[in-house]
Amino acid sequence: FRARQPYADIFLRCAKEFVCNSPVKPERFMEKMRQNQGSVGMLSGYGLDEEGLERKNPVIVGLGDSVTAGHFEFLMTAEDMQKNMELAAQGLTVDPADRPAVDITDARESYLEKFRFGLIDKYERTSVSVINAGIAGDHLRQMSARAERDVIRYQPDLVLINGSLNWDPALGSTEEYKQVLTELVRRIKEETTADIVLLTPNGDLPNRLFGGENAPLPTTPERVAAIRQVAEEEQVCLADAYAVWEAAREQGCPWEELLANGVNHPGVEGHEVYAIVLMKLFE
Repeated sequence: FRARQPYADIFLRCAKEFVCNSPVKPERFMEKMRQNQGSVGMLSGYGLDEEGLERKNPVIVGLGDSVTAGHFEFLMTAEDMQKNMELAAQGLTVDPADRPAVDITDARESYLEKFRFGLIDKYERTSVSVINAGIAGDHLRQMSARAERDVIRYQPDLVLINGSLNWDPALGSTEEYKQVLTELVRRIKEETTADIVLLTPNGDLPNRLFGGENAPLPTTPERVAAIRQVAEEEQVCLADAYAVWEAAREQGCPWEELLANGVNHPGVEGHEVYAIVLMKLFE
């Protein structure tokens, strides 16, 4: 899914003009990228690691939801989706061969891949490994519950956390969201040596697939404020993608033109914007 013109150009221009205001930069990760130059051991002058092994390639983990996983357009109607949810609630399953596809997924177009290529362009002498820990439908409580399995055990050098869009008021208040995020950040700090980047989300619109014309407005701006506060309080990096979405809308770019599913999945340009904003941390 690609945005129509002139909206795509407006959106990408806003990203390129975005000024990164994060006072914290991923310094340790950048140093590892600089040091990891092919034959890292005796030939590079950086020696072996504490276990006498060649130093590993830097590792990034992207913790998130369907956006991180690379989901784009919905293919199911609201009626089909509701029926599948009702079957799931009853504990009934549909044979995979008979289940209609829910949406289009293309991890090659996800912002994690675009970010990885950006790093390869900047640090031409090294490789970097990226683990995509985005799971469709996940909210921040679920991400926190799987932190050991999907993040900590890899002992990454950089962790990206993009976990705002699926938070529902039933899961707790914005203050509770902030507390869950703070605890997750502190745990990663304590159990790894990774630099941490908090991403504010892409813009989203009322989910009329389920709520019709009366669908409630998203509470995303409240969580965006919480993410910015946690980044400041915990002294971790902030990649403020939401600021670009706001700037694009102010310049006459409706969010309906940028969302592949009309609700909360950005199109190709939205993923490019995430990558551009992340790379601003390395300027």
